[in-house]
Amino acid sequence: MKDSPRRNTSVQWPTEVDAYLDHLVRLAASRGVLISRAQMLSALASEASADAADIAALAQRYLGGCRVGDLTRKAADAAQLPAVRHRGRQRAAPS
Repeated sequence: MKDSPRRNTSVQWPTEVDAYLDHLVRLAASRGVLISRAQMLSALASEASADAADIAALAQRYLGGCRVGDLTRKAADAAQLPAVRHRGRQRAAPS
């Protein structure tokens, strides 16, 4: 899958979600798995359930229950994870 044809997308999402994606990449790196942000998103999407009820429940949990600070608390152990250098142009820090 990782070498298949690509499609560029533009995604806008909360900065906390973006930071959590970085956290997930660092978690993988802590176990010796080097993966890019795009590959991590692809991995998460490809592992998602194809059951409509499961996906609807997932969407409802995000839309109705995920609050500012939730992901930051889940990533509280980030200081113990390895730093990951991203290839290509670096993104600007959120303002």
